[in-house]
Amino acid sequence: MKIKEFLNDNCVWVCRVLIAFAIGLAIFMRCSHAEVVKVERDTVVVYDTIPDYHPVPKDSIVTKYVTRYLPVVSHDTIDRLVTMVNHDTVAVEVPITSKHYSSETYDAWVSGFEPSLDSIKVYSETQYITERVTISKPPNKWELDAAAGIDYNVTSQRYTPYAGGELLYKPSRLQVGIRGGVIKNDNFEPVAGAVIKYRLF
Repeated sequence: MKIKEFLNDNCVWVCRVLIAFAIGLAIFMRCSHAEVVKVERDTVVVYDTIPDYHPVPKDSIVTKYVTRYLPVVSHDTIDRLVTMVNHDTVAVEVPITSKHYSSETYDAWVSGFEPSLDSIKVYSETQYITERVTISKPPNKWELDAAAGIDYNVTSQRYTPYAGGELLYKPSRLQVGIRGGVIKNDNFEPVAGAVIKYRLF
């Protein structure tokens, strides 16, 4: 009896505490709701052809000499044929040259007797990256509603005005929570209770 009397005497304060707790919990859950950041990147690779048909050497040095035996050639056509047949040769020192070709896009080295780089093509890679950033919030699973209305009791054939609030947690179609408010019978009476709902649509 003491518990019942205590609840009857302090029902208003119990309802106020429940409503204040529900409001504070709803505000905390809404403020602590983390944002979802989604980053999408599209990368397109393009190869540009950069031709250089007359490259100029930056460096040219003689690295060594090699001895080669070359046929003796006369300016006279007949003597030249005779010389080629007789296989007369002479020792000649041939310089081996190393040449360095360079630019912003390539480095090339060629070596030999009077070497030259006729042309070069460089296939430069360029990446075009498009970035899309989407910031969104996941759906809020908490809901705080205020309600007011009039209930009709078929048995007693009386209208009962009601005003109050509901704090609902909605993880799925099933919704659970608490409610509190006041009803008007002969005088205003505080009410509090639990709420269970199932969303059909």
